[in-house]
Amino acid sequence: MNDLASIPLLQAVGWTLIHSLWEGAVLALLAAVALRAARHRSAELRHAIASWTLAIMLLLATVTLAWVYRGNDPVSAFGSLAIAPILENKTDVAWATQLRVILGPWIPWLFAGWMLGCTFKLVQLARAMAWLYGPCLGSIEPPPALWLARFEMLQKRMKIGRPVRLGLSDRVDSLLALGWLKPVVLIPAAALLALTPEALEVVLIHELEHVRRGDFLANVLQTFAEALLFYHPAVWWLSRRIRQEREHCCDDAAVQACGDPILYASALARLEELRAQSSRYSDLAPAASGGRLMSRIQRLLRPRTAHDLATPIIVLGPALLLVAALGTVTLSASGPVKPMPAATASADGTAKASGTSDSPVEMEFSKIKVKHQPEAPAYPADAKAARIQGTVVVVLTIDTKGKVVDAKAESGPEQLQACAVDYAKAWTFKPAKVKGKPMYAKFKLTMPFRLR
Repeated sequence: MNDLASIPLLQAVGWTLIHSLWEGAVLALLAAVALRAARHRSAELRHAIASWTLAIMLLLATVTLAWVYRGNDPVSAFGSLAIAPILENKTDVAWATQLRVILGPWIPWLFAGWMLGCTFKLVQLARAMAWLYGPCLGSIEPPPALWLARFEMLQKRMKIGRPVRLGLSDRVDSLLALGWLKPVVLIPAAALLALTPEALEVVLIHELEHVRRGDFLANVLQTFAEALLFYHPAVWWLSRRIRQEREHCCDDAAVQACGDPILYASALARLEELRAQSSRYSDLAPAASGGRLMSRIQRLLRPRTAHDLATPIIVLGPALLLVAALGTVTLSASGPVKPMPAATASADGTAKASGTSDSPVEMEFSKIKVKHQPEAPAYPADAKAARIQGTVVVVLTIDTKGKVVDAKAESGPEQLQACAVDYAKAWTFKPAKVKGKPMYAKFKLTMPFRLR
């Protein structure tokens, strides 16, 4: 090992591994604080925080490697730089010399261990890719024509530009999205029998959301980063969190599309019953039943947080990550009625009139920001006695201050409409703006009533 210790690249990699331990720990600590602060924000924001932290961790290790390889002293350049002025010795300090003496002989062993571990991880990645694009993709069969037509309609509805194939496979035990340039959504044959058409359609929306977001490519890059930084506990934690929030993002999209979290949660639970105990593709190809399924189901049935398009603020520095702006308003729904805001009055959310009280602007609910959502009302006694349940769609009109000025039930069981309208009137919103100007706005609120 003495001969190897003199190789500049080996020395640079070894010291980079050492410095990456504290660099990654600092970044992970900042990310943990930011994720805690963003716990009531959208899953997209938390996913961005965790993903950018992992990316900056890898970037910082690369910068450190370049710095040390250029001939800079790996100890004084990083370790003693901050405290040298305090000790009034700007060339070297005693502890830095001792550190160099203690760690120096271990550098070749660190390099060898990293090479072995990294090679093992990359071989695992290559084997998983070979299985996905070999036996898995080679065994697919076309689904029934009816589902091909429904799948094409879902693609158009989600505005996915590139074509996506749909196939049945006996090699998978859950729906999964595979590929980036030519994506494929695979369905286990048993799912066609085990799931109702509505449930299967909503989990297909989940997989199409993975395709729309480019999650397969992101997952491959993430797995590559994990291989390079496999030795760091912070990377293990960040990777788990990224995959968890990635599934949450697609869960939110599926629930928003169907308007019924109970239907979607039931579909996930049914898929879990079909899934085998182990899965060799779960960490590489995004799957509908991936992640910690029970926590995902519990999250779907808890009160939801309004989604905001705020972007995390990142300060580019050697070991600093600044995350998250202020939190959005938490929607606190509880009780037997779990209202889920859904869908839309107009296709593009643009004005159909001038935005006055007589002709409000018709908008999508996703463009409206909730200021306050009251607690869910008690289930109507007469409807409960008659075992009546269903979904009520209420059309709301708000003024330029975000106050509800009109609420009318558009559809749903008559016995539930009065309760839904009264409940909808108690909401308050932030003013709807068109080109920065507050306008009267009209949109739809979908509220499912379910008996327990």
